[in-house]
Amino acid sequence: MESNSRHLAPTGELTIFEAAEFKGGLLTLFENEGLVSLDLGKVTRVDTSIIQLLWAARKQGRMVVSGISQDLQAKLTQLGFSEPLSE
Repeated sequence: MESNSRHLAPTGELTIFEAAEFKGGLLTLFENEGLVSLDLGKVTRVDTSIIQLLWAARKQGRMVVSGISQDLQAKLTQLGFSEPLSE
């Protein structure tokens, strides 16, 4: 998982097994002031636990998300999330 103080770019699968590490990365991002960036372009699989974390992070109101795959967008739509992840 690539990260710096304002950018996180996870790779591979993001499932319940990676949720704790991913949550830690998100928390680190939001310790900083201003806009943060999340690049999901190299994520191959996402499950509901990660979608919950993404939606909780979205509530911070200062996250820009890029690289959302068609599969992830379909899952978000299927679960009833009609608003974009980015602010």
